[in-house]
Amino acid sequence: MKKKALAVTITAVMILTVFSSCKAPDEEKIEETEITTVSETTVTESTVTETTTAETTAAEPVHNGGYVTFGHYEQDGDESNGAEPIEWIVLSEEDGRTLLISRYILDYQPYNEEFADVTWETCTLRAWLNNDFLNAAFDASEQEQIITVTNSNPDNESPFGVAEGGNDTEDKVFLLSSDEADALFPNDDARAVDRCEWWWLRSPGYISLRAAVVLTIGEIYTHGHTVSFNYFDHGVRPALWADLGTEEQ
Repeated sequence: MKKKALAVTITAVMILTVFSSCKAPDEEKIEETEITTVSETTVTESTVTETTTAETTAAEPVHNGGYVTFGHYEQDGDESNGAEPIEWIVLSEEDGRTLLISRYILDYQPYNEEFADVTWETCTLRAWLNNDFLNAAFDASEQEQIITVTNSNPDNESPFGVAEGGNDTEDKVFLLSSDEADALFPNDDARAVDRCEWWWLRSPGYISLRAAVVLTIGEIYTHGHTVSFNYFDHGVRPALWADLGTEEQ
C-alpha cells in the first residue's frame, strides 16, 4: 500500500509541475477570458486593422528565413562568459537595408510597467528597447548601422469598440505589429518560438489596457494580454532595420 501511495504522490507532483511550468494556449485564453468576462467565442471575432507600417513592411510579403548575427546580449544566464552573439531572422531586404527579428526571445518584460491605458508610443517597453536594450546589445559602430524608421500604429477595431493605436513613432528598435507578424512569416509554426513562450507585438489589444501577442503555437492573438503581465514566458523579440553591409553573414 505504501508503494501505491508513493506512486500516486509522484504522479500528482508531476502533473502539478507540468501545469505550473507551462500553460497550454487554450488555458491561457480561458484565464484571460475570465479576467475580462468575455467568452472565448467572442474573443475569436476580434479584428485587426490593415497593414500598420509602411516603413517596416515590404511591398510584398517576404520571409527570407536566413540568419545573421549582429550585436551581443546576455542569453545563457551566465554573465561570467560574456554576452552571446544575437541571431536574427532576415524577414525582408529592401533598398540595401534588411529587416531583422531576433530568432529567440531575448528578454522578458511587461508591455508597460503599470496597469494603465497605453499605446506603443507611451509604453515602457518601447522606451526599454530604444535605450536599455539598444545600448546593451550594440556598440557605437553597430548602432550607426541601425536605421531609425517611422512606424504607424493604427487602432484595433473590434466588435467591442476601438482601441487607439496612438501616434506614429520613430524607432531604432521596435516590435512587429499584428499585421507585420502576419505578412512577414509564412505560417504559425514559423512565428512560434517555444511551446512555453509568448511574445509581445506593438499593436493594441481590444482595449488600451491590453497589447497583442503571438501565442506559444504561433497564432496572432489580437484580443491581447494585459499590458502589465510580466510572466517569465512573456517574451520580447526585438525587430529593427539595419544596413548590414559587409557585416551580413
